[in-house]
Amino acid sequence: MAWQRTGECCQCGDCCRGNPNPDIWHDAADGMCPLLSLKRKDGTRLCSGHGWHPYYMNGCNVWPSLPEHTAPYPRCTYQWTWVEDADLLP
Repeated sequence: MAWQRTGECCQCGDCCRGNPNPDIWHDAADGMCPLLSLKRKDGTRLCSGHGWHPYYMNGCNVWPSLPEHTAPYPRCTYQWTWVEDADLLP
């Protein structure tokens, strides 16, 4: 049994705080993901390495991993489904 995340990242940057893999990435300055660009006028941030950067491939690709990681952030567009048979997860 496990949570399955679906949906696409809306790049709001709200859940991109902290370091998803501190053993590898020691340079996540000021608690923000180092891949986030400056804030845009609408308050969103643009991820500069989503999908290809080593930081993404070692942490962000699996973060957020639980509904409570996004619950405080109403702008987040991820959805969560409880899957009884975790073997069916991608």
